[in-house]
Amino acid sequence: MFVAISADGRPISLAGAERWSPERLVELRNDEPFFCPACRKEVVLRSGRHRLPHFAHRKGTVCPFEHEPESERHLTGKRDLFAWLVRQGVEAKLEPYLTAIGQRPDVLFRYGPHLYALEYQCSPIDESLFCERNNGYRRLGIRPLWVLGAHHLRRSPKRPNEVSLSRFQWLFARRVPFSVAPHVWYYSPETKRFIFLSRPLPLSVRRTLATIDSLPLSSLSFAALTAAHPQPLPPTFWEQWLEGKKQWRRTFPLYPNKAVRRICADFYQAGIVPSLFPTEAGWPLLRGYLWETAPFIWQTYVLLPLLRQQGKPLPLAALFRWIDGKIRTGRLAPRRLPLVGQDTYRQAVREYLHWLRLLGYLRCERGSGVCLAKPLSFPATVEDVIRQDAALLEQIHRTPALATYRVTLEFGTEGKNEQKTGKEGENSE
Repeated sequence: MFVAISADGRPISLAGAERWSPERLVELRNDEPFFCPACRKEVVLRSGRHRLPHFAHRKGTVCPFEHEPESERHLTGKRDLFAWLVRQGVEAKLEPYLTAIGQRPDVLFRYGPHLYALEYQCSPIDESLFCERNNGYRRLGIRPLWVLGAHHLRRSPKRPNEVSLSRFQWLFARRVPFSVAPHVWYYSPETKRFIFLSRPLPLSVRRTLATIDSLPLSSLSFAALTAAHPQPLPPTFWEQWLEGKKQWRRTFPLYPNKAVRRICADFYQAGIVPSLFPTEAGWPLLRGYLWETAPFIWQTYVLLPLLRQQGKPLPLAALFRWIDGKIRTGRLAPRRLPLVGQDTYRQAVREYLHWLRLLGYLRCERGSGVCLAKPLSFPATVEDVIRQDAALLEQIHRTPALATYRVTLEFGTEGKNEQKTGKEGENSE
């Protein structure tokens, strides 16, 4: 920590505008003892040629308010972010202890009418602790802002816009106002750059296509940080997505763990060879990130009860009961996103149904639910897979009603038509 309490109760900060020379640190060390602002146990001043001066609990001492050890990267990062806010004239405090909730954010600051807690997270923490800390801040009317250490960002060496996002990283996904797609913030104290990962479109539990941008901290304001950063998807996006569909077909049945066996059994029972799932399943959607399950799996599960109806209306309530049952048995998994708000996997399902309707596959009947309006496409061979997926992509690009869908997906700006996604479903349900 950078802040400790002296024996006479004064806060002593080793960060900020003041420069601590080796001589001044020696003088300060002679003023010991110092105490942790949270647990009030004694801490010691540590410094050296290759590390920032800081306070630390004595060896063997356990602080109930210290959730993980602070690395040099963490110390440098939160010092950088604190100094960045101060340079903008923002009223900020470093490591203040909030007695009411027993928490100590890295930086607490006021911007406009709101109070923010900025947390720079370098080491993994448990989801329950993450939610507990968020809830604590919210009880005090404080808005939590989380920034990940850039060392967590894993980019594909072959595809710059493909990343591996762990469940831990997904916890940090948040949205700015007037945006549907979430983003994740990263900061690198080594390069002094902020990294923005936006509009993630998952291919699997971990593999995700996204847009990535970075800016020097020195040229970034807090207002710019919290604004939307729409970056267009690369021109190769659709080609990459089709390649992802081919990879699902080639590899999915090859990893027969318990969950995969159950999914394959459901597909076979419906007369579907798992590797030859319908061409109409497995497409990118703006709200697809609300599912942890791969798109081809959850979208096929949406289609299965519609196929059984043979053109008869299916009430949305029945469809969602079917989906919820698959969630309870572990076949499907919604994504946990504590910072995104009230959005749930049901909105992704409604968006998919809306997408199918715009393509002419689905008909909505007021008060009766939805039903298939034309047959789905089931590939029989690898050649059919390539041909049918390419043909449906061409249809997507040729369908005027899907223009907003494409623009929203590719450029990250939501249009009026997309905002109405699922209204028919809400009325039917």
